Amino acid sequence: MKNRIAFGLAVAALVWLAGATKDATAAVTISLEWGACGGGAGGCTATGGNLIAVGAGGGQTLRLDVYLRHDLTQGLESHTFSLNFDTALDNELSFTAGMAPVEWAGSDVDPGTGVSSYGPFTAGLTIQESTPSQAGRVNSFESGGLTGVLPANGLAYTVGTSTATAPARYRVGQVFFTAINTPIDDGSDVFSGLFNGLFDLIVDGVSVTVPPGTITFGTAGLYPVAIPEPGTSSLLGLGLLGLVLAARGRRRSKAFIRARAD
Repeated sequence: MKNRIAFGLAVAALVWLAGATKDATAAVTISLEWGACGGGAGGCTATGGNLIAVGAGGGQTLRLDVYLRHDLTQGLESHTFSLNFDTALDNELSFTAGMAPVEWAGSDVDPGTGVSSYGPFTAGLTIQESTPSQAGRVNSFESGGLTGVLPANGLAYTVGTSTATAPARYRVGQVFFTAINTPIDDGSDVFSGLFNGLFDLIVDGVSVTVPPGTITFGTAGLYPVAIPEPGTSSLLGLGLLGLVLAARGRRRSKAFIRARAD
């Protein structure tokens, strides 16, 4: 009897370890990337990453792209997550007037002749504007599949007799912000996460909720364009002046040599 109990415990432990290993290697990543910037005083630099340098005075229109990537071999059944911004109450960003945040149109996850859609279940997003007394919010970027799952990024997958390769990542949304005044270099300003109560969760292709600890939630930030310090500007000016004086000295020396030769 004891041997049977011990054997049962050993089997249970192996099953648990197998599940733990599966969860440990599972990964879902939400990343935020500044995709474009226009207008405003001083413009912007360094688009294409999660940090962007914004010129003094503000007024720039910024597009923030929201990406999802996962390596779950069982695929994703659904995802729902939100964004918070201006959590430090510095009121550095506001939604751009007339440009509401948008979700992607979804993806056809059947590479064959059929159509199996993984995309938004509901239209539109709920937004909360940031103010000096409250953080801003976008609730909730969501999508799911009724007859198919979202394949793991970069891997080949098969539906029936058709095979395809999933893209490197999925762009699942965009948010349009306007920079207010000169930004403060205080770290991240936009955060992704499971912020919208019980609504936000990510479910894998076998209907199991993905543990939050295996999800990487990205952030984005803006900071002021660097302005040379007075000392640096002075040294630069002196260096240019020195070059000008040296050039004049060379011209005078050549003129003196020609005069002596004559």
